[in-house]
Amino acid sequence: MDNLIKAIPVKDRNGDEMVLYEYQQFEPHLTMSGLDRRAGAKRFALDTGELVRRINEDTFEIVATGEALFKFR
Repeated sequence: MDNLIKAIPVKDRNGDEMVLYEYQQFEPHLTMSGLDRRAGAKRFALDTGELVRRINEDTFEIVATGEALFKFR
């Protein structure tokens, strides 16, 4: 199951603003005290559903097109 962690405002090179969402997967994990949830993989996606990868703290890339996105605010 993916949980929404945060929304990140980004701009492309033309100055067009978009919202990038960071999701975190959580996986069931059995412990001595019962079932727990362990943090799994993170993923990034635009509000349009396009997958995005993180280049560094402030720069992202749309996987399908290679277009750069930059965090602002």
